Amino acid sequence: MGLIDDSISVEQQIAGGIERFLAESGSAGHLSGIVLEWVRAENKPGGKQYPWGNLLFTIGDVFGDSQETIVHGAVAMELYALAADIFDDIEDQDNDELPWRTIPAAQAINTANLILFLSFKALAAINDQALYRQANDIFQTMGITACHGQNQEFLYEGQDAITLAQYFDTARKKSGALTAGACKLAGVLAGCDTSLILDLDKFGQNLGIISQIKNDLQDLFRVEAKSDVRLGKKTLPLVYLGNILKQNKAKTEELHQLCSPARRKGAEFGPAETERLRRFVMQEGAAHYCSVICACFKQEAVEILDAMNIAEEQKRKLIALVENQT
Repeated sequence: MGLIDDSISVEQQIAGGIERFLAESGSAGHLSGIVLEWVRAENKPGGKQYPWGNLLFTIGDVFGDSQETIVHGAVAMELYALAADIFDDIEDQDNDELPWRTIPAAQAINTANLILFLSFKALAAINDQALYRQANDIFQTMGITACHGQNQEFLYEGQDAITLAQYFDTARKKSGALTAGACKLAGVLAGCDTSLILDLDKFGQNLGIISQIKNDLQDLFRVEAKSDVRLGKKTLPLVYLGNILKQNKAKTEELHQLCSPARRKGAEFGPAETERLRRFVMQEGAAHYCSVICACFKQEAVEILDAMNIAEEQKRKLIALVENQT
């Protein structure tokens, strides 16, 4: 990939990096156009564009001037995350409007596999072999851990209830591992020492869990579009309610009835049902609980940063990442 142009935005640098990688490697062949189309569909203007690449660039900027190396990691991370999202959407039957949901599942899975392999090839473009070995180990560990977390989530779908400890263990392995992996990858590529990389691991894990909790709460109120309730996913609001209401048979039955339309194929779950579920979640304190838990993880992330042996200006830039999780 060519030299970085400081006059363009980070998003443009990431998008350009992906385009150059696909053109120069030639690995995607005639599927390059589809891969680019899917990358752009994932990062439409108006939304949060290239969040993983932005995270790497932010940490890279904090710890060193290594944009040429960081861009390889950003491209790899964006491609990896895209593949993971495609697999998730196919498994959950979500986001019907996205291009990988408008073609046969087998074709989409094959293309997602290609994108996953391309992410590892993009990482291999790092010229410094010592850095590449470290980065590759982080990438592999991240993926393996996330797959373990995803498998736990599948297993829990068939259970009536799980504990809060089980939920947080899964969240750490799934969302926590991805964000921690991205933070560690950025730290390695920016030349951080081992102690800072370990701190970035813990910091990123907290950011990932915060993001997962936010998504859990948002998706619970989008049951017409999202499949969490229908599939019996153990999102934090429902796990919390299942635990605090287990001694209250009437409330437990009410929660079951509120969720049951979405669990029955073909049953209606429209705005009225969504509103009743929303009111129940609010009245029983699940939304407040999620907010408090997010605040706890944010505070822990700030404490991790405070303990880092880095300049106050560096801490300020990293704290901004926590503050953006609102």
